Amino acid sequence: MISDYWALKLSVVPSIGSHMQKPGKMSQVKSGLRLAGLTLVFFGIAGLFFAGVNYSFFPAGQSRALGLVFLIISAPVMVVTMNRWVKVLAGLLALAVLNGVLSISTGHLLANPTQPMSRLDALYITVFFAVAAALASTLKGRKLNLVDRIAVLAFVSSLALLMEYEGTHLRPGAPLASPDFTLMGIGLCCLLVAWGYGRLQRRRGHNRPGHHHLGGPAGSPADPT
Repeated sequence: MISDYWALKLSVVPSIGSHMQKPGKMSQVKSGLRLAGLTLVFFGIAGLFFAGVNYSFFPAGQSRALGLVFLIISAPVMVVTMNRWVKVLAGLLALAVLNGVLSISTGHLLANPTQPMSRLDALYITVFFAVAAALASTLKGRKLNLVDRIAVLAFVSSLALLMEYEGTHLRPGAPLASPDFTLMGIGLCCLLVAWGYGRLQRRRGHNRPGHHHLGGPAGSPADPT
C-alpha cells in the first residue's frame, strides 16, 4: 500500500514539474515575439521619419505636405519611445563604423562596389560615426531627460539630412562638401550637449548635502552600520 502511494507520488511530481516549466518557455516565446514586433515597429517609424525628411527638404516630385505628415506622425513616437531605441543606437552607429573601415580599405562603398569613394572622405565619415557611437553609448545606462531627448532627436535629424543630402545632391564618387561637414558637426554637438548635461547632473547629484558613498567615513548617514 505504502509502495503504491510513493509510486503514485513520484509519477505525479515530474508531471507537475513539466507543467511548471511550460509557462517559462511560453514567456520566452512571447518576449521574443514582442522584441521582434518592437524591432519592426522601430524600423517602420525610422523609415517614416527618414522619408519625411526626404520629402520635406529634398523633394524630387514628392509632396512636401506628405513629408510633413510623416514627420508629425513619426517624431512624437520617436521622442516617447526614445528610452527603448536609444539603447541600440550606439550599436547601429558601430555598424556604420565597420562599414567605414571597409570603405577605407577597399576604396569604394560597401553596398555598391562599383561606386568609388575617397579614402580620406571614408576616414572622415568613420571618425564621425565612431565619435557618435562613443557618445551615444553613454545614454544607455540612464533615464533620458528633456535635454537628452531634444539632443538625440536633433542628432537623428542631422543624420537623416546628411544621408538624404548625399543621396540627392552629390554625384557618385564626388568628395564631401561643406554641408556634409556642417551636418556632421551639428550632430556631434547635439550628442556632446547630452553627454555634458548628463555629467553635470550626476555631479550635482553627488554634491548634494547628505549624499555619501558607502565607502565614506564611518558614522556618515550612508554608513551601513
